[in-house]
Amino acid sequence: MAKYNSRLDRRSKNKTNTVLNIAIAVVVLLIVVVGATILTGNGSDKDKASTSVENSDKTTTENSADKDSKTKEKKEDDSVSMNEESNESEDKKEKEKDKNKEEEKEDTPEEKKSVALDDSDAQVEEGTEPNVEKTIVHPDWQPVGTEQSGEHVSSYETGSVDWQEKEKALSYATGIPQDNMTVWFIEGNGGPQKSIGTVTEKGGATAYRVYLQWVDGQGWQPTKVEELKENDKD
Repeated sequence: MAKYNSRLDRRSKNKTNTVLNIAIAVVVLLIVVVGATILTGNGSDKDKASTSVENSDKTTTENSADKDSKTKEKKEDDSVSMNEESNESEDKKEKEKDKNKEEEKEDTPEEKKSVALDDSDAQVEEGTEPNVEKTIVHPDWQPVGTEQSGEHVSSYETGSVDWQEKEKALSYATGIPQDNMTVWFIEGNGGPQKSIGTVTEKGGATAYRVYLQWVDGQGWQPTKVEELKENDKD
């Protein structure tokens, strides 16, 4: 009977050991599974954090690039606007300048071109006075223009406006430029609106006596030129 009980005890112990071993194996397996889950979870969180940082950096970079692009576009727009305003200002100045020139042109008497004394249309005659070589009249002579207004009063004061316009008419009639013309004498000719001037080219020997007639609102007009044998005002 004792032998039989000993066998039962051994079987009972073996069964208990088996159960314990299974329990231990289950616990170990659970530990492994839980550990793996924890490790996997941490890796996923790290990946998510990394992805979040990368997305944040990307967004920041894109926002910065977009801001830089907008700033550049604004600067370019401002530059274009400033250039357009500058061009408009220059155009306005040019227009005002042209307008001023036109106004000055309107206020300034038109410059008459001289008609050559030897022109084919000039009427040339031999002189009938002792000191007159020849007499010249040209049908195209016109008044030289004037800056004067109102009632005209002939002036023989050197440098006055009327005197300067007389000199201009003398130059126009003879073809001698004013800056190369010597005026020897200007005097009246029997009336307040008639004058005579005697001129030569600077360094020249030929003297001319020019007859002038005032035309209201238009200035002095040559009516006759006499080429003199000698300068009687020298």
